[in-house]
Amino acid sequence: MTLVLGLYNYWITILLMMVGFLMVIWRTNFVKKVIGLSLFQTSVYLLYLTMGKVQGGTAPILNG
Repeated sequence: MTLVLGLYNYWITILLMMVGFLMVIWRTNFVKKVIGLSLFQTSVYLLYLTMGKVQGGTAPILNG
């Protein structure tokens, strides 16, 4: 159970992705479809940011 709750950011990303995808499929209004695409795109960005998080990581800056 802790494993499922510990990955809450992935669950939020999947939820946003499915809501955006379903808005694109089911809505006939063009503005609502664009909002759904924007929501889907935001969830993909969130997924990329979540996977890129590293504990104790620093920026790769070279001194020299």
